[in-house]
Amino acid sequence: MNDYLKQLEPVEVRYLIDTKELREIVTHMLGEADSLVSIYLSYDYTEDETDGGMVRPMIELEEISGLTEENRHTILSTGLNLDAPFDNGDEVFRAIFGSSHVVIDATEDNDGTFFTVEVPYEDYKNLHTE
Repeated sequence: MNDYLKQLEPVEVRYLIDTKELREIVTHMLGEADSLVSIYLSYDYTEDETDGGMVRPMIELEEISGLTEENRHTILSTGLNLDAPFDNGDEVFRAIFGSSHVVIDATEDNDGTFFTVEVPYEDYKNLHTE
């Protein structure tokens, strides 16, 4: 089987990322701004003209009470936003998987929620040769 598999080149690579892993990455991206917000992870299904629908991860940042203007700028300097959970989701997934990724599913089980993300094989290959 191995010799046959070497003759084939994948089209896409799929990753599974759970909300615990995602929260750790968001916390890292926030850096010192992490202490200024509470992080809530969720998702929604949105309609898409091409294939009927897609999963949109949402990363909601809820500010702690008494934020100063300087604190708000610290949060914004991370690339994330207090009022844009879909944009935050897009930004975080783009930072992890690159701009060509597609979140194809969100699954909930006893261990929590995890996302299935497809990345074109060429992007995957380029990432691992750099």
